[in-house]
Amino acid sequence: MRKMRMKSGLTILALWVATIVPLLAQTKTPWIHVEVRENKTEPELVKVNLPLSMLETALDVVKDKDIQGGHLKLHSQDLSIMEIRRLWNEVKNAGNAEFVTVQKAHETIRVAREGNFLVVKVDETKGKTSKVDLKVPLAVVDALFSGTTDELNLKAALNAMQKSGIGDILTVHDNDSQVRLWIE
Repeated sequence: MRKMRMKSGLTILALWVATIVPLLAQTKTPWIHVEVRENKTEPELVKVNLPLSMLETALDVVKDKDIQGGHLKLHSQDLSIMEIRRLWNEVKNAGNAEFVTVQKAHETIRVAREGNFLVVKVDETKGKTSKVDLKVPLAVVDALFSGTTDELNLKAALNAMQKSGIGDILTVHDNDSQVRLWIE
C-alpha cells in the first residue's frame, strides 16, 4: 500500500513538473548582459545583468529633460530624426546589401543588411588590433524610430529586443579591453 501511494505521488509530481516547466520556460524574461574586461596591470571585470523589463521601468522613472516616457529627444543641428527615419526606410527596403565599405591599409569598416539584421563591423590592425561587431535586428531599429518627429522610442526598442530573443548584439575586442553586450 505504501509503495502504491509512493508511486502515485511520484506520478503526480512527474505530471506536475512536465506541466509547469514548459510554462516557466515560456514566461522567462529576457535579460540584457554587459561584460567589460580591462587588461591592465591589475585586470578589471565589470558585469551587469538586468532583466529587460527593469530597463523599461527605469525609462519611466528617469528624470531628464531629454528622456520622457521612454522617448529620447535628440537635438541635432546636422541631421533630424525625420531625415534619419527616411534613410532607414531606404536601407530597410533595399533588402540584403552592403551599404558602406571602407578599406584602408590598416582598417576596414563595413555596414550592411544581412537578413533581418543591420550589421556594422570595424577591424583595425595598426598598432593595437581592435575589432567591433554590432548586429541589431531590423525590428529593433524600426521600433527605435517609431517615436514622434524628433524622438527615438527607447521603450519600443526594448520591447522589440525582448521579442527578438537575440544573442550577441555588440562585441568589442582590442589589446586593452573586451566588451560584450547580449540578450539571453
